[in-house]
Amino acid sequence: MWIYEKKLEFPINIRKPDARLAKIMIEQYGGPDGELGASLRYLSQKFTMVTPEAKATLNDIATEELGC
Repeated sequence: MWIYEKKLEFPINIRKPDARLAKIMIEQYGGPDGELGASLRYLSQKFTMVTPEAKATLNDIATEELGC
């Protein structure tokens, strides 16, 4: 059993957009080892979980991966 709290570990506040850093971050999404691939694996594993808490946890992990 565990306690699940949906909150960011480190709150973010973007003050000034940086195109160079954005390009580097976008590169991390591509490929089989990128963030998008990891998110899709979490989403597909969600459907094999038995408890609703486990499903919700995997869903939130996957959507946070995509949202960052």
